[in-house]
Amino acid sequence: MKTKYKKCLEYIESHQEELTFYLPEDQGIHLGLPNPFIAPSASSGIYDNDQFYWDSYFIILGLVETDQIEMAKGMVNNLVYLCNRFGIVPSRNRYYNLGTSQPPFLTSMILEVYNKTKDKKWLEYVAKVAEKELNKYWVDSKKVHKVHKGLSRYCDHLHTDDTAEHESGWDMTSRFDKRCMDFLPVDLNSLLYKYEVDLAFIYKILADKDKVKKYRERAKKRKETINKLMWDNEKGFFFDYDYVNKRQSDFWAISGFYPLWAGLATKSQAKKVLENIKMFECKGGLASTQKDGLSGDYKQWDYPNGWANQQWIVVKGLLSYGFREEAERLAKKWLETNRKVFEKTGTFWEKYNVVKVDVGKSGRYPTQEGFGWTDAVFVKLVREFGGK
Repeated sequence: MKTKYKKCLEYIESHQEELTFYLPEDQGIHLGLPNPFIAPSASSGIYDNDQFYWDSYFIILGLVETDQIEMAKGMVNNLVYLCNRFGIVPSRNRYYNLGTSQPPFLTSMILEVYNKTKDKKWLEYVAKVAEKELNKYWVDSKKVHKVHKGLSRYCDHLHTDDTAEHESGWDMTSRFDKRCMDFLPVDLNSLLYKYEVDLAFIYKILADKDKVKKYRERAKKRKETINKLMWDNEKGFFFDYDYVNKRQSDFWAISGFYPLWAGLATKSQAKKVLENIKMFECKGGLASTQKDGLSGDYKQWDYPNGWANQQWIVVKGLLSYGFREEAERLAKKWLETNRKVFEKTGTFWEKYNVVKVDVGKSGRYPTQEGFGWTDAVFVKLVREFGGK
């Protein structure tokens, strides 16, 4: 199968230089970063010199897979630098984005790099910064993000629903019904569960028993609350929780697979979640949301669009629970979509219409060529399912 994707892989390799930026000092609207990094896209110029938070995790997966460890480590260090300087890992390195973050993947990135370098001194340093991000931002004492039964929401310094939705990364979606701050999102709290599990694992490596105990207990409590508030046993799926109206959302979103990726679902739950894959599976891969009940104004994180990062979350989650056959089926659909659209357009894209197997529908801005995390996830999936 790798031969089938040879031209795609050659494009990705040659394209990386175009996506690589180095901006060591503040310049205009941009915050300087100490190390080179990969931006999402460079074709239109709107993302030049931008390192995005959650994009970085998926890009780093590709960098580690292709043994570009120094670049991956440098990108983690850039985010650590921003957190030290501003007390937040902002959504990207721009001054006007200092009031919003993005889905917290920092410990996941740290472990991807550490698993290759085994550098304990570096691990100890970055873990302290990750703790600061978790405890000062996402699990804050001022009840900005942590708002109900120990669980957190997306928010921002202006306390507006639209910019909270930007922080979710899902900008924009019918999922939050234009009331993003009213919801405890299942993806965010799954990420925070994994963050706490990761910190317990890291401090076991660093032989700090007290912190191991602390973060294990916090993860256990979060898992129990997620299951109580977000799991619907009858439907067999995880849903966001509307804590203002004290009820689960009835909106189906691919975010319900994050508990599998984070490892907090039971095997029985994972099996039920998998049975609901039909809600999202299309000819070209997984759509981000249900088909029906969408808002009238089209939003780019809604059906029929599919995004590379979410394909990886689902595939990795299924692999973790032993559903390799199903994971491979979904992965190959996505790979074929990427290949077919590449052969037609000569490039990779930010998102895809998984119903028509075409370039994704635009939303807040034109669909971008590139694309950092699309390239990286393609490489990961080819390596995982492409044979030797």
